Amino acid sequence: MASAEQLRKIPLYCDKYLVESIDEHNLTNSVSDKHDSCIKCAHYNEKGLCNLGLIDKVLSSMSMELDFKS
Repeated sequence: MASAEQLRKIPLYCDKYLVESIDEHNLTNSVSDKHDSCIKCAHYNEKGLCNLGLIDKVLSSMSMELDFKS
């Protein structure tokens, strides 16, 4: 399972990231709500998974990109 930090980084790399309407979420003014995150994506479900199965793929891609930069 992806960490909260990973879920915040995934939208930067995921081309399928689609923010649901704010009205569909009872968002508070906490700091975490000011950042994009998978939990705000229309494809993220109540089980904490991506309906498109992209979390692991995107994390793997991010890891490979970091390896190239080092």
